Amino acid sequence: MSRESILTSVGIDIGTTTTKLVISYLTLTNVMPGSRIPRIEISSKSLFYASEVRFTPFLDRETIDEEGVRQIISEEYQKAGISPEKIDTGAIIITGESAKKENAEKLVHALAEFSGDFVVATAGPELESIIAGKGSGAEELSRRDRCICANVDIGGGTTNIAYYDNGTCIGNACLEVGGRLIEADLLSHKIKYMAKASRSIAEALPSNSINSESQETQQKGIETILAQMVRSVDEVLFSEEPSEITRVLTVNNDLPRVLPQKIVFSGGVSRYIYQKNVRDWWVHGDVGPLLGEAYKKGRAYNTFEVIPGAETIHATVMGAGIHTVNVSGSTVTVKKDCLPVRNIPVVIPEIRNGHYDWVSPSQRFLDSLHTCVAFGIPVQDQLDFQSIDELTEIIAKQLPQIPSSPKVIVMEQDVAKVIGQGIVKRLGNIDLVCIDGIRAFTGDYIDIGKALAYAEALPVVVKTLIFNHE
Repeated sequence: MSRESILTSVGIDIGTTTTKLVISYLTLTNVMPGSRIPRIEISSKSLFYASEVRFTPFLDRETIDEEGVRQIISEEYQKAGISPEKIDTGAIIITGESAKKENAEKLVHALAEFSGDFVVATAGPELESIIAGKGSGAEELSRRDRCICANVDIGGGTTNIAYYDNGTCIGNACLEVGGRLIEADLLSHKIKYMAKASRSIAEALPSNSINSESQETQQKGIETILAQMVRSVDEVLFSEEPSEITRVLTVNNDLPRVLPQKIVFSGGVSRYIYQKNVRDWWVHGDVGPLLGEAYKKGRAYNTFEVIPGAETIHATVMGAGIHTVNVSGSTVTVKKDCLPVRNIPVVIPEIRNGHYDWVSPSQRFLDSLHTCVAFGIPVQDQLDFQSIDELTEIIAKQLPQIPSSPKVIVMEQDVAKVIGQGIVKRLGNIDLVCIDGIRAFTGDYIDIGKALAYAEALPVVVKTLIFNHE
C-alpha cells in the first residue's frame, strides 16, 4: 500500500472587485504506516497555478454576471491546462459586497457543480477572515513565533480581521471598510458611486465637501471618510467601546479582548500599505490606494509590529485552495456510493429528558435546499463498550425519523466505525456515512468527498454558508 496520495485542489475567490483562481497539489501521507489503523495527514502543499487578477463582472449594482464569472473560470482552467474533472477538492468563496448580491447564492452553487467533482460552495465573513489569515501566513507566523497575530484582510467591500494565538484562530471580525465603497471617474476623479457605508459617514461631513467642484476639496472629504473607517477598525482591534459609526460599519465582532503582538495586512488594498510612492491614487477608479494610505496613518499600523504577508491580494484564494481541506479519521463506516455529499448542515443535539435529541433541531434544516442533515456527536466522557452501545441505540432510534438520505454522522473522537457498525446491525444496510476526526459545531456545514486512493480516510471541509442579503 502506498504511503502517499496527491489531491488536486482549486480555490476560487469571487470578490467585490476581483475574481481569482489557484490550483494546488496536496500530498496526503499515512504517518503511521506500520499501524493496523492508518493515520492520514496532509504532509505538504504546493501551488501549481495562480490566475491573473480579473475584475469581477456585474450586470448592475445588485447582480453578479453569472455567465461572465463562468467564462473567467473556464478561461483560467484552460490556461492552467487542467479540466474541472481533474479537481478533487477545494473551495469557492464569494466575499465582501459580492456575498450580498441578489444572485450570489445561486451563482456559487452553480459554480460548485461547474468546477469539479467535489468543490465547496461557501460564503460568509467568519470563514473569509479565517482562510485569509491562513493564506497570508498570519496563522503560521503565530505558531512559529508563539504569539498572538492579527490578520487584517482589506478588500473591495469589507475588512476582515482574524486573531491567531499559537496557530489557532481565537476570534474574528468584519467591518464594511473597503476600497470599492467609493468609486470615481478615471479621468475627472468625480465620485460616481458611494456604498451605504460610505454615505453613512459622508452625512456627518460638511455638505459641500464630497460634492464640491474643487477636486482638492472633494479628495479631502474622501480622505476624512477613509480616516473614519480606519478609526473604526482601530476601535475593534484595540477592544474599545465602539462609536456609533463603528456599530454601523460592523458586520460581526467576536474578537477576544486582547491585543495582538504582530499584525499582517492582506487583501487587494494591502499592496498600498506595503508599497511606497504611489503615483496615481485613482488608478483603479476607486479609493483603494487612498485607503491603504489611511491605514498607514492608523493606530494599529503604528502600534503593533507589522509583518509583510506571504500573500497579499491572493491571501483569501490561497487559503481557500490550500488550507480548507481536513482529512477524516480512518475508523469510519461509509457506503461508498453515497459520496460525495455537499452542504450538509451539522445538527448538534438538544437535551430532552436527559437524552440527546437530534430530531427536533433537524426540522429547521429539512427544506428544499437542505434535504440532508448530519448528526453531530458531542465529545463523550465515557468511551467504554456499554456507553458507546447506549449512544448508538439512541442514534439508531432517531435516524429513521429524519426523511433524508444518506444518513450522515460526524464526530471528533475515533469511534465512527464502532457506532457505524452498531447502526448497520440495528437498521440494516442503509445509506450511511459515519466519520470521525472532524470537529464541527452548530451552524457549520460539511462537504465529504470520495474516499482517498488508499485507506478509508475521506477529504472533509467544515465551513459556513452565510449569504448576507439586505
